[in-house]
Amino acid sequence: MNKVEQVLEIDKIKNEIVKYSRTLIGKNKIISLKPSSDINYIQSKYNDLKEMIDVLREFGEIPLRSEINIYDLISDAKKGSIFDEITLNLIKSEIQSTVDVIKYSMFNECDYKFLNNYFLNLKADELVYSKINATITPENTVKDSASKELSQIRNKIYSLNKDIHNSLGRMLNKYKDKLSGDNFVIKNGRFAIPINTNYKASVDGIIQDVSDSGQTTFIEPREVLELENEMYVWQLKEKEEVTRILTEITRLIVSHESLLINNSDIISELDFIYSKAKYANEIYGNIPYLNKGYSFKLYNAKHPLIDKSVCVGNDYMLGNGKTLMLISGPNAGGKTIALKTISIISYMVKLGLAIPAGVDSEMCVFDHIYLDIGDSQSIENNLSTFSGHISNISVILKSITSRDLVVLDELCSGTDPKEGEALAVSIVKYLLDKKVLSLITSHYELLKKYGFTNDQILNASFLFNEKTIEPTFKILLGVSGKSYGFLISKKFGLDQDIINYAKITYENSFENEQDKKIAKLDEKERYLLTKDEKLKNRQEALSNLREELNKKEKELIERENKLKSQKIDKFDVFLNDKYNEINNIYNEFLKTKDVRKAEEKLDKINVNKKKNENIELGDYVEIKSLGARGKIVKVDGNKITILSSDGLSFKTTKDVCEKIEPPKETRKSTINIDNFVYNSKHVSTTLNLVGYHLDEGIEALDKYLDDCVLKGFKTVKVIHGYGTGQLRKAIHAHLKAKKNVKSFKLGDNLDGGTGSTIIELK
Repeated sequence: MNKVEQVLEIDKIKNEIVKYSRTLIGKNKIISLKPSSDINYIQSKYNDLKEMIDVLREFGEIPLRSEINIYDLISDAKKGSIFDEITLNLIKSEIQSTVDVIKYSMFNECDYKFLNNYFLNLKADELVYSKINATITPENTVKDSASKELSQIRNKIYSLNKDIHNSLGRMLNKYKDKLSGDNFVIKNGRFAIPINTNYKASVDGIIQDVSDSGQTTFIEPREVLELENEMYVWQLKEKEEVTRILTEITRLIVSHESLLINNSDIISELDFIYSKAKYANEIYGNIPYLNKGYSFKLYNAKHPLIDKSVCVGNDYMLGNGKTLMLISGPNAGGKTIALKTISIISYMVKLGLAIPAGVDSEMCVFDHIYLDIGDSQSIENNLSTFSGHISNISVILKSITSRDLVVLDELCSGTDPKEGEALAVSIVKYLLDKKVLSLITSHYELLKKYGFTNDQILNASFLFNEKTIEPTFKILLGVSGKSYGFLISKKFGLDQDIINYAKITYENSFENEQDKKIAKLDEKERYLLTKDEKLKNRQEALSNLREELNKKEKELIERENKLKSQKIDKFDVFLNDKYNEINNIYNEFLKTKDVRKAEEKLDKINVNKKKNENIELGDYVEIKSLGARGKIVKVDGNKITILSSDGLSFKTTKDVCEKIEPPKETRKSTINIDNFVYNSKHVSTTLNLVGYHLDEGIEALDKYLDDCVLKGFKTVKVIHGYGTGQLRKAIHAHLKAKKNVKSFKLGDNLDGGTGSTIIELK
């Protein structure tokens, strides 16, 4: 870890991000994350991060997971190692994760410019997955069915094991009068029976052990010995066959190296971006606009490692003529935190991370960030605090360019105040000449005066509540601050007489009339800027309120327009239905020439009648114009299908129907012709639409779903294939609008993979 990362505690930020990582390689990427000075590279990382934040907000968690480093595994396999059962199941899990991510992107139709480069390049390795799945059990053992030979070997081992236990049972029964125990034991990895030592000569076998007392001898009977030896031979065969099977799968995986590594690269990179997005949400982070100059504007910036509930946000800006910010104010008032906040945000930008600052914040990308913060005392090099600071600063000043950021805390403190002030002014002048953006804290009055006379310096101070003698941790740009040493001394109990004498000494020794006038002007400027800050806050609050009101007004207008549009659409449908109805009457008239009948039907059409919105599937309705009654067996928007009591089925619209009470049940048996036809018709639970054009496919799907509803099917499958994905998208969009569809999802490996969709009907 370099010194800058150490001072800024970047490792703590990385550890926070790692908490969200779900892959081994993703964790390693976070830990080994290095800063960059390439603005184009950082912008590309921000593009990915912005889209990932949007994806998580819109679609929720991505099913990322991996517990292996596929690079290392395949590398070891190339050198001769063989994957064991646990490793194979982990590889299988990684392939399943790839499938899940593919499904996630397809189902949610994640149409994102940058992240699609990752999603679209994922390819599920179905061959390797199927091979592992068919060979290894979830309990990490090789299945008996992995090969014919293994099945035969294990059957033999099972048979021998059974024979051994039967033989042991016979031995126990045979020597029951000579036993020291009631069951067999295992000694030295072999089966043995406990025989009273006095009778050991009567048992034909091998002594495996003797008890501590010597009264029991553990003997492996010869009959069992022979069976165990045979068992050992078959166990060796089993081990050889298992090794052969594992070797075969290992070679298969190595042959799929490029695909597996490509997927691992993408999954780990998605995990890397995902973890950064989750961390961005944790710190309420935003992605800043990157400018190509050397300036920054940070709004409501906070230190990411300070508790959000107590951390005070501040605005910081530098550049465009102002190249050095000189921060003054009381001790423990927030000066050092301000330096670290700006520094850590600048470093986070170099790492491609979201920053804890307002959405309108703007940052540049520094080549280097140089820090001198904290106690630089070095016992090893025999350096005092001042010597340590100066040694560090001298190295910094020899290295800097206008593309760097320099941060110096309490410049030139720890030595003679007058000499320290002079050195501080000289160093500041050097930094200004170099035009390098710099942040400096100091109590030196001479340095503050120098800040008033130079247009390149932006004075800043932290406000102090003189009534409560407490820091506010709010920074004020454009004015220098006081140290409030006398007030703070009083707060912490120093005798008032000592403080009064100190004030007199200060005024007589260090303050002249010019200093007093500057102090008064400074005080007035601080007062005006404070009032200006409060006014800005009020204006901002009003602006936010105005923006919120405008937003709500816009939403109301949009809702109003939407409702009007819906009413127009409904009226269009209504008119279209009436037109069709009148047109049918007219066509019938042309055939029959029956004027009276046509007039009667036209009189019964009531255009002013409102559509019956309460009509639903299963209701009984009457069509006044036809004098027909029946039960609704299908609803598609305004269109319905009615089944009459006579078993006749016909289509109409809700507009011409009136809801009626269901007919009373009678004992009369009737034949429902439509149900008879549908029930006698064969309907499969799978529909294959591969090769269909979009319109043909949707039409076939509608007819199929109608048949399935009448059949009473609850779950069906539609095969649309992979292809370009257009048919799948059209089917999913159509299903969302179908009222008889409860839910749908992409198929899994057993259902044909992502080339099929499983539909659950109401």
